[in-house]
Amino acid sequence: MPLRVQVVTPEREVEVCDDAKLVIAKGLEGDLGIMPGRAPALIALGLGPLVIQREHTRDELLLDGGFMTVKEDNVIVLAEYAAIPAELDPSAVAEEVERARARIQTNADDEEAKKALMRAEAKLNLIQVG
Repeated sequence: MPLRVQVVTPEREVEVCDDAKLVIAKGLEGDLGIMPGRAPALIALGLGPLVIQREHTRDELLLDGGFMTVKEDNVIVLAEYAAIPAELDPSAVAEEVERARARIQTNADDEEAKKALMRAEAKLNLIQVG
């Protein structure tokens, strides 16, 4: 039986499918692969890709924070932030990277700028891979 996957953010429901063969997420303690029949789990998520592998397609999203729960072949992701490659403008993301780098050059201790840079670079990577 395939996996049913839901990805929800505070703003919207991002991805829903009922035919996933494999889901790979970036947990705080490392990458985690979910296949049908997996034992129940609750995973804290970090910044990184969420890969949804179907029979003939592969979807990739960027997540930043949140939790993933797995129970009875249902995967529910409650994410603080999620991005879909098709919705990202490469030039806007490149500008985002440059703004964050400039903020860090001005103040090397700016933790918000460091986090913004990490997210922007992850978006850029998602666009290039996708």
